[in-house]
Amino acid sequence: MSVAALALIGAMQATALPPVRVPVADLLRRTPAEVGLMTGAPGEVVEADAVRILEGGRRVDIYPAQRFQRAWPRGGVCVTGFPEVPPLADEPDPNPHAELMRRSRGWYVFENGVLTGVYPEMPVPRRTGPASPATRDSVEARILAPQPPSPMTVGMGRLPLSDGLGVLERLPPSPADLSVTSLCMQLPEQTARSGDIGTDIIWAMVGLTVLPFVPFQRAEESRADREGGALLDSVEPGSILPGGVDAFVGRRRGVRIHRDPVDPDFAVIAVKLGDGSDNIADVGLLGVRGDRVVWEVRREAGHLGLASLMCRDTENRPGDHRRGCTAYGNLRP
Repeated sequence: MSVAALALIGAMQATALPPVRVPVADLLRRTPAEVGLMTGAPGEVVEADAVRILEGGRRVDIYPAQRFQRAWPRGGVCVTGFPEVPPLADEPDPNPHAELMRRSRGWYVFENGVLTGVYPEMPVPRRTGPASPATRDSVEARILAPQPPSPMTVGMGRLPLSDGLGVLERLPPSPADLSVTSLCMQLPEQTARSGDIGTDIIWAMVGLTVLPFVPFQRAEESRADREGGALLDSVEPGSILPGGVDAFVGRRRGVRIHRDPVDPDFAVIAVKLGDGSDNIADVGLLGVRGDRVVWEVRREAGHLGLASLMCRDTENRPGDHRRGCTAYGNLRP
């Protein structure tokens, strides 16, 4: 959910529910499933939701903070974040939900199955200057602009997690009184349809254009999930790739190998999977040093951000800087 969407919801006279605050100190030394229950996260939290790093006898799982955001109540919405993160110069925001949204990203770190720390990502300053109408060029320029650096890489333009557990040294410090706080709102009941026949005709035309290709798309998604999932099942962090990296990748459809520009002994293998919870093909990622798997992401759907980091240049601009990257910096093996 974007800050603009929160402003729109606020204008709908939504009813605010009491905030829910869970101190991070109460979450430490608990399992991912226990943390999920305490924060109200949707569904069961499983290992496949994290990136697993195995190095030097240590097993570390890093989950995106989004995975532990409170599930939305029926007929309502929630924002979950870390209100104790220090304010920026352009704050406070008059909308508390929007202010919390800017503090909603971060990482939960588990070692040997229990939580050892929560690390909020610092909020990005709001854009300043006079408002101007959005155009295709202005939107594209914003998408392709340099992005804030990420602790998931040792430097801009590098492959993610090329130094394995070195990422733990780059995670931002956490306030001592950090909490996971959720602000929820109950939305007004939806009004009846307007009965706009013009809109119905437009959607019908879209359906006539897209529907003939749906069976072929679903077949491709099923194949990618079946073959890609089997490939990921065949290895895990700590595994030695049979025959080496090049033999493991071979000529498999939907599988690519990317080598780090500074450290060629490190590579990331990207494996195409089927659609997850959206209409975009997900991807599995294997971080490999030599022929040994150091880390694994079973299904990267964008929350961890590792797939997008694969498509950044030395100025941290998204784009088609590596094979399989789109012009807007999306990884498609």
